[in-house]
Amino acid sequence: MLRTGLKISTTAFVTVAVMVLSWGFGRWWLTGGHSGLRVGWVAGVLLVGMAVVVVVAGSRMWRMRRGRTHVEPVVAARLLGLAQASALTGAITGGFYLGQALALLPDHDFGGRGVLALQHGLAALGGLLMAVAGLLVQSWCRIDRDDDEGEDGGAA
Repeated sequence: MLRTGLKISTTAFVTVAVMVLSWGFGRWWLTGGHSGLRVGWVAGVLLVGMAVVVVVAGSRMWRMRRGRTHVEPVVAARLLGLAQASALTGAITGGFYLGQALALLPDHDFGGRGVLALQHGLAALGGLLMAVAGLLVQSWCRIDRDDDEGEDGGAA
C-alpha cells in the first residue's frame, strides 16, 4: 500500500502512458496486415462488475466514517489495498483497451474493425470505471487528522 495514497494524477499518467503504448502497438500491428486484437463483450461487463464489487466492499468504510458501523483496522487496510490495486488495474486495462480502440478507429469500416473498436471502447470504459471506483474507495479509507487525536487533544 502507498503511504500517501494513490493520486489521481498518477492514475491518469498510467492510463495515458499505457494508452499511447497500446495505440502505437496497435497501429504497428494493423499496418503489418494483421487483424485487430480480439476482445469479447464480456470483458467490459466484467470490468464494470468488478468496479461495483469494489464500491460495495468499500461502502463499509463509508458507513464507518458516518458512525454507522465499526471496521477492524486489518479490514480497513485490506480495503485500502483493494482500492489502490483496483485503481491501478483499472488504469492499465482502461488505457490498453482505449489505445486499441483508437488504433482501430481509422479503419472502422474495414473488415468489422468498427465493431471491434466498439468492443474495445466498452472494455476501456469498464477499466476506467474500475479506476474511479478504486480512487473513490481509497478516499473513503482516508483518516482525517481529527480522527487521530484523542479526547484530550493529544495524539493517539
